[in-house]
Amino acid sequence: MNIIVLCAGGHARVVIEALRSRNITPAGITDIDAGLNGKLIAGIPCIGTDDVVDSMTPQTVQLANGCGNRAKLSDSGLASRRKLFERFTTKKYHFPKIVHASAIAASDTIIGDGAQLMAGSIVQAGASVGTNTIVNSGAIVEHDCKIGSHVHIAPGAILCGSVTIAEEVHVGAGAIVLQGLSIGRRAIIAAGMVITRDVLEGETIGIPFSKNPGEL
Repeated sequence: MNIIVLCAGGHARVVIEALRSRNITPAGITDIDAGLNGKLIAGIPCIGTDDVVDSMTPQTVQLANGCGNRAKLSDSGLASRRKLFERFTTKKYHFPKIVHASAIAASDTIIGDGAQLMAGSIVQAGASVGTNTIVNSGAIVEHDCKIGSHVHIAPGAILCGSVTIAEEVHVGAGAIVLQGLSIGRRAIIAAGMVITRDVLEGETIGIPFSKNPGEL
């Protein structure tokens, strides 16, 4: 069955490489920028805007979410990724799990539809990864962690054992969440932070360091 990657940005290229690691070559890419139509993205042709998918039946195509996020002080940036996912799942399109060949997932790991485990990531025993969630390059999810849907665990982040992450949370690159803690819905943890307490819904932890003001 053909796989179409939605969005043509940086995360989409990472998704393409994860698929290639499993000897899967996407049939095409779509993007809201109509100007990309006909261009190659990581060697894969852009076949038009996302509306092109509507002309394909859910029985003949699967989708991969290439939409990334840019977290800011008051916004995890994950709403757009969630909206894109739900736009097509409500029409019965399927997003398969994507697990890079170099990722490690314990035999009892629960991985939701559309979840993505990128290169070098590790998910240990008893853990679960929610629908449409990204466990990015080199991130570690230790035993019995529960990660909600539409979450981004950024590159190199570490969740120690029995951490609970609610929906649409951004855990920044290299951040560490200590054992047994809970992170509330739409919370934002900046890159490099060490979390030693529960984080409330919508709370931002850390000061952004970025060339783009307000971006984590």
